This record gives sequence, structure tokens and C-alpha cells, in this order.
Amino acid sequence: MANLREQIFELVLRVMEKGEHSDVVFHEIVEREGLSKKDAAAVKREAYGTIERTVLLDAMIRRFSDRPVRKMDVDVRTLLRMGFYELEFMDSIPAYAACDEIQSLSREEGKRGFINAVMRGYVRELEEPPMLDPWKRLEPHEKYAIPKDLWDVLVAGFGKKTTAKMARSFFERQGEITLHIDANKIDPDEYAKMLPCPYEQGRYMKDTLIVRDCPDVTALPGYDEGFFYIQDEGSQLPVTVAGIKPNDQVVDVCGAPGGKAIHALMCLDGTGVVSIRDLSERKLSRIRENIRRMRFVNAEVKLWDGREPDPTWKEKADIVLCDVPCSGYGIIGRKPELRFRSPTVVDELVKIQRDIVKASVTMLKPGGVLIYSTCTIHPKENEQNAQWIEDELGLTPESLNAYLPGALISMQTSRGRLQILPGIQQMDGFFVARFRKP
Repeated sequence: MANLREQIFELVLRVMEKGEHSDVVFHEIVEREGLSKKDAAAVKREAYGTIERTVLLDAMIRRFSDRPVRKMDVDVRTLLRMGFYELEFMDSIPAYAACDEIQSLSREEGKRGFINAVMRGYVRELEEPPMLDPWKRLEPHEKYAIPKDLWDVLVAGFGKKTTAKMARSFFERQGEITLHIDANKIDPDEYAKMLPCPYEQGRYMKDTLIVRDCPDVTALPGYDEGFFYIQDEGSQLPVTVAGIKPNDQVVDVCGAPGGKAIHALMCLDGTGVVSIRDLSERKLSRIRENIRRMRFVNAEVKLWDGREPDPTWKEKADIVLCDVPCSGYGIIGRKPELRFRSPTVVDELVKIQRDIVKASVTMLKPGGVLIYSTCTIHPKENEQNAQWIEDELGLTPESLNAYLPGALISMQTSRGRLQILPGIQQMDGFFVARFRKP
């Protein structure tokens, strides 16, 4: 473990102090260091665990430090977060080893002494617990490791009990990988028999298998043949409710990394076309890789700003998928740094979202269907935007009920909208709404 702590330290510091994306940094480190699958998994487990519980860890550190966490040097703050995570959540690492090895990563003697003293203060408390349980002193947002500003927004929108359920769920589904099977290539039941790891059927969506204890999905049967795509059930909802038929002309305006476009291509089964766009050539290259692996040919991949109308597609599309950039609060369980995205960015995001939808409507045929979706749970980006589409753009909402499993049908879905809440439903947080152009 000791020789991996430098990689864990780098990952946590770059994400928490420099604002980089966890997945990007993780894969860069794995490739650069040539880590084995076992070591890569160990790095990811501790680094992501430290990131996602930072709010809680900082509350714990404050009790043993006379220096505020926010005023510590970034390396000290990072090492203490790692150390407290090991002490509290990794029973396999002896306390003395965690104290010695974490502080040894600092090159300055003074910093090493400070880190050691703070960590050993916590170890002494573990050995002689106080009369009052320290966990009971924590504020609710600290207990669930959610920043206070985000916690307050979620409580205002959903209440304390539901917010607590959502916060717990961000930890509970870790380790799950959802495989969306391409039933045109192989029967999902036949594919399930080929799996070398434990699995269960999708909880809501057909042609879906949920696997656990699978360290390398690229080694699963049929990966190179395009038998499956990794896609959470929530992320399958936009295409599911779009009702795509053979020969449809489909536009995916914010396509990266390609999951919804691939789902649409599955529905088309070699007919029609899907035009997939994104603003970044780097993201488009990833889309092309995914399409090649899935062996689809009826796809157009295009560098395009979704806020701009595309005259070459004016009133040509049967279906337009608007899975817009959002705050991402519904997928915090997969991307732990998203919990630190301030709710103050939402107003700016809403403007971008509306600009994208407005431009997208110009590509839609009269009578065509627009699907609006996000992977967030913030009401401004979801319900309020759906109402804006109806009121300001003149699109007509349509019921989702004909496309959904019974467990997801409600009064809300009858009105053409569906908000998935993690912890209430067993999938990522997601919002989807269906509209028809007059």
C-alpha cells in the first residue's frame, strides 16, 4: 500500500485543489505508472473515497487541529484527509502504519510533525472513546459528506428525509456496473450465461444486466464485438421514452461520451441515421471509438456548438435528444467531485441549457419529438426548464407512460416528465421530459 500513496495523494490533490476531473486524472496516472489492475483499483478506492467524504473528514480533522483546515497548506490538508480516511474507513491498515506512512510523504519536517500529531490525536480517541459519541456532534450535511450550500438546496427542494436517502445512496451503489446489452447482436439471457462474475437483471430497463466484482469490463465476453455498452438505467431513459422507430432521423446535440447515441443506434438496427454532436474534438474521438467498438455505421459525428442552429438539418429530424450540460448532482456517486460544484453555477447553466434547446427545435420536423434530459436533481435545471420549453417554445408535453415500466409510472409521467431521485429509485439521479413540435 505504501508505494501507492503517492499516486493517491496526487489524484486527491489535483481533483480537490486544482479542480481536475477524477476520471481523467485517474486514467492518466494508471497509464503513466503502468499500474496493474489490482493496484489501480486500490488507488481508485482510497482516492475516490477520500474525495467523496472530504466534508466529513474535514469536520473530523477540525477536532484535533488548532489550525483551520482551509488555512492549511494544500499538501498538508490533502495528507490529513487521506490519513483520516484510512483510520476511519480502512480497517485493513493498522493505525500506527497509517500515521507513520502518511506523514512520511511530506518533505518538510515541520509539516511531518504537525500531520503526525493531528492523526495521533484521533488514534488516542479511538483507543479511549469519549463519553459523548463524536459522530453525534456532526451537522447533518457533515455526516453525509455534502457541502452545506448544496445540502440546503436539496433540503429546500426535497425535504430532510429524502435528502438524507439520496446522500446515503451516493455511497451504496459503488462497485455496480450496468451493462446495456445490444439485443440485435445477442440475446440478453444468452449473454448472461457467459458472464464470469455475479450479476442481476436490470431493475427497471429491459436488455440490462448489473454486474459486481468486475475489475475489468474490457475483459468481459463480447466487449470487442460490441455486445454491450456501459450505461446506467437512468441514462437509458431519454432514448427509451423517445420511441425511436426504424428509419428515423435522430440528432443527439450534446453526444459525449456517446451512450444515448449508441442506444438510439440499437433502436434503429442499421436503418436511419444518428447525427451526434459535441463541442470538443477530444470528446468526439471518444464517441468515434465507442461507435467503432459497437460496430455501427449509420452515424454522423460532428463538431458543433449545440447553442447554434444547424441549417443542414433544418426541420429534418424525427427525434432530437437534448441531454444538456448540467450540474451533475444526480451522479455524485460516480463522480465524487461533483458534490463540490457550487449551486451558484446553476443559473449560468440554465441559460446554456435553454439556448441549446432553442437551437435544437429548429432541426425538428413539424410533428417531431424533442427529449429534454439531465443527470441532475436540481429543480431549476429540470422541472422549471420543462415548463419553460412548454410556455416559451410552444412545444406540447406528451405522456411517457407508454414507454416506461410500471414501477416508474406516476401522475408526473402522465404529464410528460420524470424525475429520478437516487435512493428513492435504484439508479442514478436523472430527469427526462418528452415534447412534440406542433
